[in-house]
Amino acid sequence: MLPLFIVDSISDSNSISLPEEEARHAITSLRIKVGEQIAVTDGIGNRAEVRINDVTKREVRGEILTRNFEAPPPVELIVVQALTKGDRARETIELLTEGGVTSIIPWAASRSIGKWNGEMLQRWQTWGREATKQSRRNWIPRISDCVTTKEIVELIPGVDSALLFHETGGKRIAEVLSKSAKRIVIIIGPEGGIDEEELELLTAAGAIQVTMGAPVLRAAHAGLAALAATQTVLELW
Repeated sequence: MLPLFIVDSISDSNSISLPEEEARHAITSLRIKVGEQIAVTDGIGNRAEVRINDVTKREVRGEILTRNFEAPPPVELIVVQALTKGDRARETIELLTEGGVTSIIPWAASRSIGKWNGEMLQRWQTWGREATKQSRRNWIPRISDCVTTKEIVELIPGVDSALLFHETGGKRIAEVLSKSAKRIVIIIGPEGGIDEEELELLTAAGAIQVTMGAPVLRAAHAGLAALAATQTVLELW
C-alpha cells in the first residue's frame, strides 16, 4: 500500500508538490526517492497516485498518474468524547480516526480528568490528520472545540440516533439502532463515568443508554469499540 500524504488541493495540473511539512516527513523519515510512487489526498475525498520525479533537501515533486474521488461515508458518525487524561488523548483521536469517525466533539464532562486549553484544538486536529494518513483515509475527521453537557443536549434532537454508552445501559445497540439512520451521535464518558445529573439530562434529550457487555473499557478505547459495533449493526462493515 502506498504511503499517503495530505496536500492542500489536487489541481488539474499533472504535477504536484508536497507541502513543506509533508515533504520533510517524506525525505527524512520515509527516505522517498525519485521513481517511487506515493498517494496524496486533500482530506475531502480527492485522492491521486503520484510518481516522484524530483527530490531535493526541502522539496518533493511528482507527476500525477491517476485521480479518483471517494464519496462521503453514507452515515455520519459523530463521537462526543469526554476528555481523557493527557497521555491518552492522542491515542483516543488515533483510534477514533482509524475506526471511521466522521467528526469528533470533545466534551468537558463533570468527571473528566483531562483539561482543555487554547492549544488543545490544534493538537487534536493534528493528531487527526496524522491518523488519517496512517489509516489511509481520504476524509480527515472534523474536530470541533470543546463543548459542555448543555451543548450536547442541544445537539441530540438534530440527529437520527444518539447512543449513550454506559456500563449500566440495559439495551444492545442492535435493539435500538435503526438501519435507516444517517446521522448518529455516539457519546463516550470519562474514566470516572458519567454522573447521574448528566445521565438524566442526556436521556431526557433523547439519548438511549446502550451497553457493549460486561467488560468496562477505558474511555480512550471505548469509542473505537462503539464505532465498530455501530457500523456492524448498520452493515457498513
